[in-house]
Amino acid sequence: MASPCCKDTCCTKVLVDDIAGWIKIYDDGTVERPAPPPEAQQLATSIPPYDVPRNGVTVHDIPADPPLRLYLPATAPLNGRRLPVLLHFLAGSFCISDPSWAMYHSFYARLAASIPVAGVVSITLPLAPENPLPAAIAAGYAAIDWLKSLARPVLPNEPVPEPTSDPINRLRDVADLSRVFLIGDSNGANLALQVAAGFSTAEPGYWGPVGLAGAILLNPGFTRSAPSRSESTDPMNRYMNRELVGRFLKLALPEGATRDHPYIWPVVDAAAAVPPLLVSIAMLDSLRDRQVEYCNAMRRAGKHVEVALSAGVDHIFYLKHGLVVSEPENDETAARIAELIEDIGRFIGRRHCCVARL
Repeated sequence: MASPCCKDTCCTKVLVDDIAGWIKIYDDGTVERPAPPPEAQQLATSIPPYDVPRNGVTVHDIPADPPLRLYLPATAPLNGRRLPVLLHFLAGSFCISDPSWAMYHSFYARLAASIPVAGVVSITLPLAPENPLPAAIAAGYAAIDWLKSLARPVLPNEPVPEPTSDPINRLRDVADLSRVFLIGDSNGANLALQVAAGFSTAEPGYWGPVGLAGAILLNPGFTRSAPSRSESTDPMNRYMNRELVGRFLKLALPEGATRDHPYIWPVVDAAAAVPPLLVSIAMLDSLRDRQVEYCNAMRRAGKHVEVALSAGVDHIFYLKHGLVVSEPENDETAARIAELIEDIGRFIGRRHCCVARL
């Protein structure tokens, strides 16, 4: 006869790590993800998809592998032009984040309505510790494979078909898959770089009609084992401080790896083939010294690097604005966000001969 479950410690799993309320890890290897901590709940509120346009955009969740969220402009392209696609990689130190969060919706819905793109495709990344790196990088390649699956023969100067209500067909009908731009926030920018470098090593023709036209690195999560001057002297940011990020990175990186790993400090891969880069640097971001160091190293390596500087704002300012009670909306931050959107639109336009909707 089986004995009833005992109630003493032999049958109780023990909490071995609690990462700031985001992740709980137990001695039996199980992982729990509670509701986001109170200070982040506004940022992490889930925004449902919608197919009735709001502010010029519709939002759709696609049950692909990995799951995707699409931001599609509601208006048809000017002059029937096919437009590039943005493939988006989330922030979150490889351990937290979801594309449905309000912080992403507030910026990427606006971005999709403001610049010349067929849409923004945001990837639901596999998260550590359940799925340590390189799982999120593999998800990036899988998302490109999904874009590849949209391809169909297009005749020169073929007009854009009449609009359809199906979101995948809407994207297929206006997308120029030969002009895909990778875009990432914070550590998501690191992922975009890794995917861009790996993309270039594939056998000719492997990606079919899909081509990378550029990568947009927004406040990239570049750091090293030895903190930079700005990391050492800047005030601690409760959303992005070195100690907390270090705990997440320990879960995400290969065992024994440090912040000098190429996933975190990609300068060691300076010889890798990467598309033209736009790097956004917030001048109050504690990571700014490493971001500048990266840009200089890439330029010395002969890479095309453009820089967009944002004065008076800190890390991922464009995602937090208006969503944090302790950081109310202000005109200066709003102006920096508008400038960043213009910089992204111009970077894409120069590589696709498009005119922004602004």
